[in-house]
Amino acid sequence: MTHHQEDKKITLSKEMLAEEMKKIDICMMTTVAANGHLHSRPMSNNRNVDWDGETWFFAYGDSSQVKEIEREPNVNLAYAVPDKIVFVSVTGRGEIVKDEEKKQELWYKDLERWFPKGPEDEHVTLIRVVANYAYYWSKEGEAELDL
Repeated sequence: MTHHQEDKKITLSKEMLAEEMKKIDICMMTTVAANGHLHSRPMSNNRNVDWDGETWFFAYGDSSQVKEIEREPNVNLAYAVPDKIVFVSVTGRGEIVKDEEKKQELWYKDLERWFPKGPEDEHVTLIRVVANYAYYWSKEGEAELDL
């Protein structure tokens, strides 16, 4: 019989989670497709925003993630820094936000590679994911946080 080391529990705060997520450029967003299957894709994590339980993304209005969130708002965001052994899973509810001022406020230059016309592009919209639960794994241990 093998002996399994007990998983070490650490204390997680929103601030600690925000610090970790700031270091990660791309996360995987999973939405629920019309047929009930899970659908994941890489999304640019807006690292300039101080995370407070809400994560903002830019997307084209006709993209699968926008259509799927409009139909079924349950979303998972997965973050990873494998070389540092840091992994974060955030579950929450997505919503589509059509707000020109917010687009300008959240815009940063790196997004031009996906949205060459900038935040003024009428086809570009915002997705806000409001987190309700986060799980965190690292070398130090693991933790969960109800938000």
